[in-house]
Amino acid sequence: MSRSPRPHSRNDDPSRFNGFKVLWAAFIGAGIGVVLSIFLNTFIRNTPADLPTARLFYLYAVVTFSAVLFGSSIESMRQLQESAPEEEYRSNKTTLQGKRRR
Repeated sequence: MSRSPRPHSRNDDPSRFNGFKVLWAAFIGAGIGVVLSIFLNTFIRNTPADLPTARLFYLYAVVTFSAVLFGSSIESMRQLQESAPEEEYRSNKTTLQGKRRR
């Protein structure tokens, strides 16, 4: 008996949108947002400003959420750019070394 070829998974096609990569980019953005929030917390604690704890919590949440949104949007746009049928929308992998300025 011969085995049938292994079926392709949905992630094998490079033109498909991969939500798992976007999720990982969001997690990385969340990590960066938490680090920024810790830095911001240290900075605010060492200033004479007197801010309520709830307001600081919302500030840290906004910073973290902004980093999550940034990471996921960058990855989404990268994937959409690679899967575009028009050549103008695809990312240009060449460097500017061979191009002249006019």
